[in-house]
Amino acid sequence: KGFEEEAQKLAIGEQLSRLRQEAGLTQAQVAKRIGTTASAISRYENAEYDRYELRTLQKIVRACGGRLDITMESSPNTHRAA
Repeated sequence: KGFEEEAQKLAIGEQLSRLRQEAGLTQAQVAKRIGTTASAISRYENAEYDRYELRTLQKIVRACGGRLDITMESSPNTHRAA
């Protein structure tokens, strides 16, 4: 479980960074667009960060011209209640 959570955090930060860079924006430019600081954007792009807020993720992604999709799936090992 721990590995999956760490991989997920890393994936979110990497995707945010990649999206911003593909949009040709700096952290400061994204921050200005959504009314926050460059250090806040840096935190969200950091793989160690684990306090993501959906609303802020949406703002960052939109500021970079992207779209946020959330997928929920049951794992093959999930037991269903009877």
